[in-house]
Amino acid sequence: MPRPLSALAHDYPWFHRWMGLIGNTAFVLGSIFFLFPDLLIPGTWIFILASSGMMIDSIGEKLSHRERERRGGHAGPAPRPA
Repeated sequence: MPRPLSALAHDYPWFHRWMGLIGNTAFVLGSIFFLFPDLLIPGTWIFILASSGMMIDSIGEKLSHRERERRGGHAGPAPRPA
């Protein structure tokens, strides 16, 4: 049975890595927005988007890990490209 999401996460690890990086950056931006009362609402929405990006990163990492196990490879962190 094909596993398109697991294969996608395994074959394109850069996607969920970038989502995590965007999420982390958005958390910093949201934190700065909380310092200014007029930016409280946008800061809240940035936090919501940031947590979504980090969730996508975590899900992608888990799917990639499971796909490596399924393919019989090393179950540790994905190797870095040369």
